[in-house]
Amino acid sequence: MKKAVIFDMDGTLWDSVDEIVESWNKTCPEMNIRREQLIGLMGKTMDCFARELLPEYEMDQAMEIIHACERDENEYLSHVGATLYGDVRKVFERLRGMGYEIGIVSNCQAGYIEVFLEYYHLGNLVADIECYGNTQQQKDVNLKALIERNHYETYYYLGDTQGDYNACQKAGVPFLFAAYGFGTVDAQVPQVESLEQLPEVMKYL
Repeated sequence: MKKAVIFDMDGTLWDSVDEIVESWNKTCPEMNIRREQLIGLMGKTMDCFARELLPEYEMDQAMEIIHACERDENEYLSHVGATLYGDVRKVFERLRGMGYEIGIVSNCQAGYIEVFLEYYHLGNLVADIECYGNTQQQKDVNLKALIERNHYETYYYLGDTQGDYNACQKAGVPFLFAAYGFGTVDAQVPQVESLEQLPEVMKYL
C-alpha cells in the first residue's frame, strides 16, 4: 500500500518571509512591503498578492510586477535559503523509514519548491511536488492530482492555515495542523507543535 505525507511550504517547512520582503522591496521599492503584511498573504495564490499589494494597478499590470518579484525571489532564495522549522532532513528520513513517501503541494510560484529542495539538498527524499505556479489550479485540485498520479492509498497533508484545511476538506485529504506556523484553524484536527514531532504523531494515525 502506497502512503504519503504531503507538506505545505511556507509556515510548515520554512519561514522565508524576511527574505521575500527583502527581495521584493529591491525589485519593486514602491510596494514597501512589511513582514506583518506579507504573513497575512502567505499561503494564498499570487493573484491574491497582486490584488492586495498593488490595488492601484490593472490586474494584468499587477501580475507582471508580481511575476518579476517572483523571479527575483527565486534567484535570491537560491543563494541565501531561509529559516527551516527544525531538522527537515531528519523528519523526511524518519517518515520514509516508516514507509511514507514525501510530497509537497503549495500555492507558490513555479520554481519556488525546487529552490528549497536544491538549496538544502532534499530532492532525493521527495517523491513529487506541485504548485499553483505550475498549474494555475487551487490547492485542492493540485492535492488530488498529486495523490492520483502517484496512486497513494493513504495520505495526509500538513499545513498551517485555514486555507490549507479548507483545501483538504474539498479534496478529501486528512489534515494535520502545523501549530508552529503562521496561521490558525477553526476545526478540531490533529496537530503538531513542532515539525520534529510529526513522525511520532504519525505512529498513532
